[in-house]
Amino acid sequence: MVISFAIIRPSYQTMYPCNSSDVCGCSSNPATITRIVGGETASSATWGWAVSINIADTYLCGGSIISSSWVITAAHCVNGVPASTITVYAGSNIRWSGTQSRVASQVIVHSNYNPDTFVNDIALLKLDTPLTMTDPYVSQICIPSVDMTMLVASEWPPVGTYVSISVHLTCTVIY
Repeated sequence: MVISFAIIRPSYQTMYPCNSSDVCGCSSNPATITRIVGGETASSATWGWAVSINIADTYLCGGSIISSSWVITAAHCVNGVPASTITVYAGSNIRWSGTQSRVASQVIVHSNYNPDTFVNDIALLKLDTPLTMTDPYVSQICIPSVDMTMLVASEWPPVGTYVSISVHLTCTVIY
């Protein structure tokens, strides 16, 4: 007699669809995403707001498109770096390539950024020429509007909210 046991674990998969009526966050491909552990390899045109940032032909950081002319990234990536040495690649999930590339014309690091503690580790990159937002591989990220009333009233985002993130062009979901 053979007895066999199987452990069945829920997959926690979520389908991230494109809502073409949204003004931001719409990608050309839907994605099935699971919890953060392991993540998934992003297929082309899934996360159109994710960019790779080449800094002085030396290292790579990630960022997100917030408008045709602006990218948000980490301050530790660009602090003290001349804008002209920063190239942003949009429209691809392959490092150092994309359907579009732009050189930064301005770097704005948070005025209270602390490189020792990484407090306020955020920066903006202005692009030398705007991205072409009609490119099906490029989109801007949705940044929800949050006011002080929401922040004081409770934790934000509310518990149970599905949040997608992309890290060096891989995507995961945090519950």
